[in-house]
Order: sequence, then structure tokens, then C-alpha cells
Amino acid sequence: MAGAVVTSAVVSSCSVAVEGMPFRQHPSALQQVLPTAEQLKVAVGDPLDAVGGPVVGSIDVLPDGIRGDDAVDPIECLGVITPLMRWVYEKGNVRGVAWQDFARFGEGQTVSSANTGVVRFSSDAEAARMFSVFVTRWRSCEGGKVRINTGGPGGADFGLTVTDVGVTGPILSATILSGDSDTEAGFPTEHAVGLSADCIVDVDVAVTAPEPALRVAGTRAVDLTRAMLGNLDESR
Repeated sequence: MAGAVVTSAVVSSCSVAVEGMPFRQHPSALQQVLPTAEQLKVAVGDPLDAVGGPVVGSIDVLPDGIRGDDAVDPIECLGVITPLMRWVYEKGNVRGVAWQDFARFGEGQTVSSANTGVVRFSSDAEAARMFSVFVTRWRSCEGGKVRINTGGPGGADFGLTVTDVGVTGPILSATILSGDSDTEAGFPTEHAVGLSADCIVDVDVAVTAPEPALRVAGTRAVDLTRAMLGNLDESR
């Protein structure tokens, strides 16, 4: 894949095209939407470290390892349980992507990781259309079990439950429960997407505190999404 890469010399705006191979040497317009370390800590309540560098490019830089019911069943719920998957976003006219993963494991951490990204579409209308598709799809997945094929012996799998789907203004959110039973949440993951102009921000936050009393979903992903939407507004 080849193409022009938007660098820091270009005016910072989500309306600037970002295309090409992952490019980590210079900041791009979309890269500036990604959260700072302080924004992360404030939103999720724990310090997290960047995992590698930010990835900026076309839709081809989004993860593409899951594409069918053999891996996730129903595959239509992939977008609610996992952020920034290519199979989900290729249904829209994507013009650019930036994403960054963060993690820290250790004693005292309630949150162990956050995945953050922003996807730019061809127009405000296209971004709004995709956001509407997400709202409908997430609501249809709520309350159901999403099966993940782990590739183990005998086709072993585990289930995730989609709960607490809601829309507040430009932000869609849900909690994904993974546990030993249908009713016990071992480790909740908060997931949120936010809409602004021609961009969608996509964030999830894994709550993995060792103490069960601390493994409670909250507004971390929503707060982080709101912070990134603020970054987007400031870049215009």
C-alpha cells in the first residue's frame, strides 16, 4: 500500500485526509486526536503506558484478524465487543485512521489497558450514517451471548455478554461482561464510540482489578471518548 502521508506541516483538522502506510516519525492531523498520558490517567483512574507508537494510515492499518462467524458468533456483534476492527469499519467510506494502545499491569491497577482510535470518513453524513448503524447494531446485540472461538481443542470457546447499551448525545456506550457464568462478571470492559463531524472516536477500557469489589464498570471509556472529542475540536 502506498500513498501520501499527512505530517505535522499540514493544518491539524479531522477534515484533512490521512492515507498510506503506518507512519510513526511525525505527528499527523488524526494522531493529535489520540489521548495524552494525563488525559488517560484522569479518565481511567490509573496511569497507562503506550504500547509501541501510534499507528496512522488508511483503513488497512486496522486489525483484520476476525472476519466471520467461525471466530465470533454472531459476527455482527464484533463491533460492540472489540474496537477498531477493519471488518466493522470497511462498511463505511473510510479516509484515514489513527490508533494507539495503552497498558500497564501490576499491583494497584484497577484498569490494565485501553485501546484508543479515531476513524475519519468521507463526509459528516457518512460518519453520522455509520454511527447510526453502530447504535442499531449494539442495541440488537444487548443481552445476548457473543461466542469467541479460541481455537482450542474441540473448538473451545467462551462467551461475552453485551450490557448497558446507551446513547448520550454524540456518544454510544456499552459494557462487555466476561465471567465464569452468564450472571457473574469476571472482568468488565467498557466500550464507547463518539461522533464529531466526519470522525468517529473508538475506545475501550479493560477493568481488571484483582479485588472483585473494584471490578465495576463506570464511565471511564465515555470520559476518555469525551476527552478525545475535545482534542478533535481543538485541532480544527
